Amino acid sequence: MSIRKKKKFKFFSINIVGLICISSFINVQAQPVFEQKTSSIDTSYLKSRNQLKDYILDTGDILNIEFLNTPELSGLYPINQEGEIYLKRIKGTYVRGLTMKELKTLLETRYQEFLLDPEIYIRIDRFKPLKIVLKGEVRNPGVIRIEAFKSLKVESEIPKPFTAQDKILYNQVLPKQKEFVSTVSSIIRESGGLTSKSDISKIEVIRDIPKSDGGGKKKALIDLSSFIANSNTEMDIRLFDGDIVYIPSLKVKDPNILPNSILSGLTPKFINVSISGAIENPGTVKVPVEGSLADAMNLAGPRKPLSGKVFLIRYNRDGTLLRKNISYYSSASPGTSNNPYLISGDLITIKSGFFGRATSSIKAFTDPFIGIYAAKELIENFNN
Repeated sequence: MSIRKKKKFKFFSINIVGLICISSFINVQAQPVFEQKTSSIDTSYLKSRNQLKDYILDTGDILNIEFLNTPELSGLYPINQEGEIYLKRIKGTYVRGLTMKELKTLLETRYQEFLLDPEIYIRIDRFKPLKIVLKGEVRNPGVIRIEAFKSLKVESEIPKPFTAQDKILYNQVLPKQKEFVSTVSSIIRESGGLTSKSDISKIEVIRDIPKSDGGGKKKALIDLSSFIANSNTEMDIRLFDGDIVYIPSLKVKDPNILPNSILSGLTPKFINVSISGAIENPGTVKVPVEGSLADAMNLAGPRKPLSGKVFLIRYNRDGTLLRKNISYYSSASPGTSNNPYLISGDLITIKSGFFGRATSSIKAFTDPFIGIYAAKELIENFNN
């Protein structure tokens, strides 16, 4: 019995020793792995990315200008309709067309008449409304207008120096509760999204070059494929007022672009078209993006008896107006002349056919006589 206890104790001791050894092994192995995951971040990470180095100042921008060691000169300065700001001591100052870096250099030079080694810092406190030209393979190309970026919520928060005219300008260009930054993806959304032929790997962005760099234009190529594939925003660059964005067209449709762009939020799932005439449920119909005429007819139908051709009105991408009679066939393939794809804002009317028009004409001609006959019959019955 004692021998058995000794064996159990010995076995228990071995287990404890083994457990201690395993624990030590785990700790030894885990330490290097933990150390590999730690890394130091250099303080250079905190430096500004300087995304606004090419931003050109204009009417609607409100500048926060800080004079180091001279706080009485600091404040918010709106750029007026003449492209000027009103600064203390130097009065009206024309700043339209300058970058913040250029303005900083000019102001520091100008204020040397009044201050000893002036040091000035400038940032944009409120951004002007933007106009960006979007061309190429998108649903609704043209001029995209983006409202001003605003952070102050109420007029009482407006700091001085502000005149009464400044407040009017402030309220005109800065809509309440509107905060966003314009990027390539945001203007694609504003345009109604991509098509199956949009080449998002070669998007061109054309931008003005600042005066200090010689002026003119420069062009960058943007590949937005990673944004659609996995929401990578690295290439989704910020856009400025006056930028031109061109999205080229693929030679052959890519069936993956549209569903992927819908999932990434670049393209809406549905569009709205209006349908009227000889159909049971006229009105605004919501159809899928790249939906066809058959989709709209099925949603608003059925067509009324004796109906005829379909008439389509739409604005083309070049701004011209299309007016077209369509010989509609529900069995035709989507995208064909008998069953075209629709775009947002299309106006569709189902006309009456030949027999429908003839019936209407006969009814319009006979209605007065029917009324006269009914009145005559009523009078005769009354006399009798």
